[in-house]
Amino acid sequence: MSQIHNTKIAKARQIKFLRAVFWLGLTAFGGPQMHIPQFKKRLVDKHRFFSLDTLTEVNAFCSILPGPSTTQTITILGWKQGGPLMAFLSLLAWALPGASIMTIIALSPKFLGANQLLLMQPMVAAFLAFSVFTMTKWIKRSPLNYSIFLGIGIVGFLLNNPILFPIGVLIAGLLSAKFNRYELAALPEKEPKPIVWKNLTAIGIIFLIVGGVGFILSRNQEFLQLAHPIVLFENTYRIGALSFGGGNTLAAMSHEQYVIYHHRLTPSEFNNGLGLLQAMPGPNFNFMVYVNAMAMKFYGYNGFYQFLGCLIGLVAVFLPGTLMVFFAYPIWDRLQSNHRLRLALDGIFAAAVGFILTAALDINFYFWEQLNSKQTNSLLEISAFTATVLLLATKKIPTPFIVILMLLVGWLIPS
Repeated sequence: MSQIHNTKIAKARQIKFLRAVFWLGLTAFGGPQMHIPQFKKRLVDKHRFFSLDTLTEVNAFCSILPGPSTTQTITILGWKQGGPLMAFLSLLAWALPGASIMTIIALSPKFLGANQLLLMQPMVAAFLAFSVFTMTKWIKRSPLNYSIFLGIGIVGFLLNNPILFPIGVLIAGLLSAKFNRYELAALPEKEPKPIVWKNLTAIGIIFLIVGGVGFILSRNQEFLQLAHPIVLFENTYRIGALSFGGGNTLAAMSHEQYVIYHHRLTPSEFNNGLGLLQAMPGPNFNFMVYVNAMAMKFYGYNGFYQFLGCLIGLVAVFLPGTLMVFFAYPIWDRLQSNHRLRLALDGIFAAAVGFILTAALDINFYFWEQLNSKQTNSLLEISAFTATVLLLATKKIPTPFIVILMLLVGWLIPS
């Protein structure tokens, strides 16, 4: 009876945990910098699922991986609650609320074409400019790290080629490990966990299969319609696997891949989605739900296949990061005290902020260029840009309220 009773208690606790995570998925606005305090408030302080040390340790580990750090944090916490199945359910509970809202927006052409989106472009340009200003403060102080940040940001803007992202990450890590010389705080040693190599193998196999099939189909005209969803899956999977630095880096990579390189979205469509994302709860990686739905629309697919694009975005962007945490978490326990590795991670983070600089330069260049060619609303859009920066600088106005304000102002403007 005691074992049955303990099992019931464990299941009840798991259900309670999933409810708490789902509520966070509905109410946690503001990106990773706001998510973790809310995780602490609900999962540590209120329900006591974990200690604060456990939360901070897990989040510190996830912050150095490619992929959505807060989603990976929730996934590992769910895994600690009840194994792989709980990890999967926790990810869904966290991501689905925001993903569902983004799906509705992406499949609603009337809403996306409404006048209230007029101020999304200046608002997004301001958000990205402010993000660069904020995140440069988080770069480890070193002439090399700042050089990596500026070099990658400017080269990325000038060349506009998606191959720069993986190459930039690799070069930044190698340069930082080799030439940075500052001291790092010592970390306590822990009992090592077993490494599950099959998760890393799965990441590579999925990439090779999807990438190979998409490449073959895209080279045969009769299979082109079948190839598009597979190619979008591969593109999204690759972006999710290489997005060091969270949602801002993902926005930079998706802008490069979907707007600049393949022209699947117009700059306005991309900026509208990115602007609306600021008012969405849950992970910023849900942006790929919107992006892939719009890409399917660009290729001429109907509403059903645009919904399939939403599913492609949801699955493909979170899959590599989820597999990565289960593979890399045991390795982190063994290697986290390695001085060279920690130095390399500082350079990789600087490169990630450089990618955000690239996106900020791209989007701001387009916004100000378009502004010069307009005869009306220029003053209004400049005012929206300035107001957004000032509101962000106060740190007192949550981002969803800024988005709502811009939507309301746009709605009040006569068509």
